Amino acid sequence: MPRFRATALLAAAALLMTGCATGPGLAKTNSPRRTVQAGAETSSADPSAKPSAQPNKPVDPAFAAERLRLINPCALIEKELLQTVGTPAQYTSSNYTRCSNYMKDKAGKTLNIALDIGYTLTSSDLKNATQQLAGLKSGEQKLGTTSCSRTVVTQENPAQAVRVQVSTSSTNAATEMCEPGRKVLEGAVRKLKGNPQKYTPPKGSPVEVDPCTIVDKATLAPVLGASPRSLPFGLHQCSWSGQSGQMQLEFKTARIPKDGKFDSKSVEVDLGGGLKGYQVLKDGPFPTCELVIVRTKDSSDAGEIAEFNVGASKEKELDRCQAAQAFAKAVLPSLPKP
Repeated sequence: MPRFRATALLAAAALLMTGCATGPGLAKTNSPRRTVQAGAETSSADPSAKPSAQPNKPVDPAFAAERLRLINPCALIEKELLQTVGTPAQYTSSNYTRCSNYMKDKAGKTLNIALDIGYTLTSSDLKNATQQLAGLKSGEQKLGTTSCSRTVVTQENPAQAVRVQVSTSSTNAATEMCEPGRKVLEGAVRKLKGNPQKYTPPKGSPVEVDPCTIVDKATLAPVLGASPRSLPFGLHQCSWSGQSGQMQLEFKTARIPKDGKFDSKSVEVDLGGGLKGYQVLKDGPFPTCELVIVRTKDSSDAGEIAEFNVGASKEKELDRCQAAQAFAKAVLPSLPKP
């Protein structure tokens, strides 16, 4: 299942925000502190790791998942912060938890900055977070001389972070190029601990829902058996694996096609109660049925979707699309009503 694409851009993010995703300087709402083909992304998060930290306990209440799901990431990299490293341009937001600014550095060179919150770390990422930034464990990865990624660990089990990625057209050494990322990340964490702008979800929005907690074992058992392994990815995706199969649920923003078909081969299915879904069976070594259900949509066709996936090895006898429909019908009653 592909990760959310940038084609949704700001219109989708604007649907949820008090203003628009061009970010700061707009009316703000403050509050007190408080995806890949089935199987592929599972290995990237290294579920075999057994962290000793208390499950789902952030290093600071400000980083609690239920709080982060409503934070507008563009509000964490306000114009004033980006001006400390260059000249900001327009903000773009391709999903709930990511914001980018394709700007210029102080020398007029390209400086692309992207911020992710609730970013899933691998066990190796966590192990390599041996530095400190903003009072938190931090890791840095240089990619050649033009790209740098910096993270601060906000939770250890499962491992999550706030991440800033920087890329530039400058010929400076990578060690110098990482400095803007450090400065922006430190400022973003400071802002995150305060009262940053929140999304104002439309009726029916799943943005606040934890996908890992609304699916019970009885729903998973027909495909995965009695003891499936759960694996969260980010703040809005969860997958379960077992008995040569995998099931996955993700909530995301999207541009809603006029015909409802997110794939040219999608077919419309009746889920009962007047609700329609659009499914497509994707073949390959791990055939997977993808079922998309629109949860919100505005006048510009920006909206939010719930995506259900059921996949299994070729050898497994399973009507994957029938299983995906059963999966969706079991979960839908737990979602906010449109």
